[in-house]
Amino acid sequence: MATPNNESVYRPVLRDAIVTAWQEKRLWPFAVFAAILMSGSVADVFWSKLNIFAPQASAFSTIIPFWEKASAAWSKLSATELILGSLQAFLLVAFGLVISCALIIASAISQAVIVYVIGARRRGRDITIRDALTVGTRSLWPVLVLNLLTLAVLMATRSLIAITLSIAMGVPTGLLFTLYLVAFITFTAVSVGAVVIQIYALNAMILQGATLLQGIVRGWNILRRHWIVSIETIALLFLISAGAYVLVITAGMILAIPYLILLAVATVFGSGFLFLATTIIFMLFFVAIVLSVLAMAVLAQYAAWTYLYRIFGEGGFLPKIHRIVRSFFHQTKIPGA
Repeated sequence: MATPNNESVYRPVLRDAIVTAWQEKRLWPFAVFAAILMSGSVADVFWSKLNIFAPQASAFSTIIPFWEKASAAWSKLSATELILGSLQAFLLVAFGLVISCALIIASAISQAVIVYVIGARRRGRDITIRDALTVGTRSLWPVLVLNLLTLAVLMATRSLIAITLSIAMGVPTGLLFTLYLVAFITFTAVSVGAVVIQIYALNAMILQGATLLQGIVRGWNILRRHWIVSIETIALLFLISAGAYVLVITAGMILAIPYLILLAVATVFGSGFLFLATTIIFMLFFVAIVLSVLAMAVLAQYAAWTYLYRIFGEGGFLPKIHRIVRSFFHQTKIPGA
């Protein structure tokens, strides 16, 4: 699909998205949290699918050695020690669950904040972070459910690919290997489609006040009508993500040179303080680079999909009627941008 001047739609969109990702540095912390739920990035889907080819330890193979050691140690403990140990384990698990839930909630809110600010920016409006956080908080539950549905699809497709791979490796025949390749391509396409529908649905919910079901239907309709542009955008966003990985690795290699030199100096002079200070400073610097690159890459992807939604999803009879009804009856707590 092309614009009147014969320029492809995704090219100006990606150009504007990268500019937005650089200019909206105030959204970088939200982009880091938004990345926790792997939303808005089809590149992560590709990496997770390709990661299946690598040998991985199962949960049982990881837990069994610790379980055997724990069982052997329990027989030597007193009743008081068992009770205190169980209480400590319960507190650690509860603390981990609280932190995990807090990160998931922060990720869902951050997604809504990013879409709301970028969508308003496209209209020429400047939204404060406070207003965006209000929108993100009000839209927490539908956005969270949308993410959980998408993650369920991703986990299901990953499991199905792993099952077909295990069958193909168990009985290595040409027919089964062909079946695995077909399953891999099919399930990967389903995963990518689910992520694209999710990000379109997220825009419909935040920018137009659509319900969860309406957002999913609208996302499916946009993907079905504009699948060619979506595929082109997916390919370029994948390259952007790959470039971000390469940039981080390159930065780490460059930082390693002065780091190793200073470590050698610390070793020669026998300075433990210089060794520790050098390690901490370079680690903090590298983490800052990683988070900055991650934030900009994630923000660019959200901006690209939001700008595409502004092009493809703004028109139509039903969205207009829905906005009119919402303005009169306030059917949703999610304000439109």
